[in-house]
Amino acid sequence: MIKSKIKYFLDNMQICKEDEKVIEQIDKHQEITFDIFDTLIKRNVPNPKDVFSVIESTLGENDFRKKRVEAEIKAREKKKEVTLDEIYDEYEFTNLNRETIKTAEIEYELSMCVANMDILPIFKYACENKRVFLVSDMYLSRDVIEEILNNAGIVGYEQLIISNELNINKHSGDLYNYIREKYEFKNPLHIGNDFVSDYLMAKKQKFDALKIRTNTYRLDRKYLKVNNSEYLNAFLSNYHSLENGDYYNFGFERFGPVLYGFTKWLYEDMEKEKIDEVFFMARDGYIIKKVYDQLGYNKNIPDRYFEVSRRSLRVPRYAKFNSLEEIMGETPLLSVTNMEQILDSFGLNPLKYKKIINKYGFNLDSVLKRDNLVNEKKFVAIFNEIKDDIFENAIAENDLLLEYLKQFDFSKKIAIVDIGWGGSIQSNLVQTLDENHMENDIIGYYFGLAKESKNKLGKKGYKAKGYLFDCLNSDSDHDIEISFRPLFETLFLEQSGSIMKYEHKDNAVVAKRYPYEYEIDRSLLPEALRVRDIQEGALQFARKYSLSKLSDYIGDNRELYFDYIYSTGTNPSKKDLEMYGDFLFFNNGSEAYLSKTKGMGYYIIHPKQFLKDLSAAQWKIGYLKRTLKVRLPYLKIYTLLHRIANGTED
Repeated sequence: MIKSKIKYFLDNMQICKEDEKVIEQIDKHQEITFDIFDTLIKRNVPNPKDVFSVIESTLGENDFRKKRVEAEIKAREKKKEVTLDEIYDEYEFTNLNRETIKTAEIEYELSMCVANMDILPIFKYACENKRVFLVSDMYLSRDVIEEILNNAGIVGYEQLIISNELNINKHSGDLYNYIREKYEFKNPLHIGNDFVSDYLMAKKQKFDALKIRTNTYRLDRKYLKVNNSEYLNAFLSNYHSLENGDYYNFGFERFGPVLYGFTKWLYEDMEKEKIDEVFFMARDGYIIKKVYDQLGYNKNIPDRYFEVSRRSLRVPRYAKFNSLEEIMGETPLLSVTNMEQILDSFGLNPLKYKKIINKYGFNLDSVLKRDNLVNEKKFVAIFNEIKDDIFENAIAENDLLLEYLKQFDFSKKIAIVDIGWGGSIQSNLVQTLDENHMENDIIGYYFGLAKESKNKLGKKGYKAKGYLFDCLNSDSDHDIEISFRPLFETLFLEQSGSIMKYEHKDNAVVAKRYPYEYEIDRSLLPEALRVRDIQEGALQFARKYSLSKLSDYIGDNRELYFDYIYSTGTNPSKKDLEMYGDFLFFNNGSEAYLSKTKGMGYYIIHPKQFLKDLSAAQWKIGYLKRTLKVRLPYLKIYTLLHRIANGTED
């Protein structure tokens, strides 16, 4: 216990902490030597021996970690420094042969090693201004170490000196003495992480020395303590860089894991279901498709981008209706709406009907309650004047919709992919196909399926699956993202407007879109630019993580992959609130903010405004925490408020 505490203290001790001071020390010396592993190079595991645990798990070699450590101890009892071959001379093989395991270890080292982002700029500065040498006590061969260094961008040094080639090492001090004499060092400085090998022994051999911290955790917060969380933390921390920006880092560290986990689950389940083709639904499916293609899954199960929306599927269905009541039963209008939104939901251009609504005392901004519309005499009168236009437009849109759908082969076994919740788009799509006698075999894949999916999908016998929660197929599941749904949905934004309807263009039927909400006068709003950075970070995570052997080791751990986003949504930090509080969000065409607040000082004088702004806030936990600024169980408070307002937890 005492020994491990001392080691932990020494590992995390750093002499000369500030980069500027390190640069000052480099400027004072003519030759700079760097340790390699845990200094210039970090492994994407909590500690170096954990690489052996990853190999043991993925190769199926029982007790590999224990036997590999013991083999190295035995080898070092015979020689000061050893090679990988000499270590495996002492290894007791069981399931797998020598070459298989040795090759695997090299492969895993190559996969796990990345540049230390904290030291890389210092190394580059040294290479530009001084003679630079790399010195390592290591059993790997020169060609493997050089490949690791090249992959990490560690280039420009004068010499690479490896202990196993000389049978001397840093730990004894002999390697320092050797390189000082061989390369005629005059005023050397060594930089490394080990207190004994890189600091004490370097100074003993007349080197100046700087010790850096072995374990540097650079993330804003940690994943919860579930299986393998420390491995994912190590991976993310190694890639964290302030130069990338907060939104890119957010995408890499928080959105990336859950996006990767979902896409991998999607592909593996589609293989089991023998899916022929997968359609990613606009707009939320846009970034999922990019990850799917980047991971190469489209080579086995081809994919297409499917441009439909609730509006583009709903309005054509009005062609089969006869009354205002039927139409209102389908519209997605909020409980409090306005005339412009109502006309748009009917499929009409609101500007063309200003005279008619003015005649009855309304304008486009007139506020109305959705549930009162069918009994509002003046509104019913307006409906009677425009209903022929509604139905004529619905018929025209339906014809174009069917032409668009016929460009896809639904007779195959098709998967459709969307962010999820109720499954209304899948329900409307299948109904449209069935009513028009278009053969189809569709299964939906979603991040989550809420309880309303039982009515929209389950009662009709439609097939669908949820990744994070699945209330359609499991009565014990519940909607775990509802408290921060708008924040979560924001991360999926495609940089284009929603699909309105369809039109002929270049001998095809294509989607016609609304103007992009986050673009004004051809300039993107800050939210759109930030989401672009978030998505780029998420894509880079998926690429780098999939190439790492760590992804196989962690496997399908959806609780872990979702935890960072969940923690952000339900227990945001001050930085999270600063990044997303004033984010503009569009809810069925209505402009709102995720959690904009006027501050507690204002609300003390205007308490009614507090309740009004709370109601308008799309991310209520964020709003409450941002306003109150005290530690409270905000998720429990939200759940209670939601239950009171809706009569249900979900």
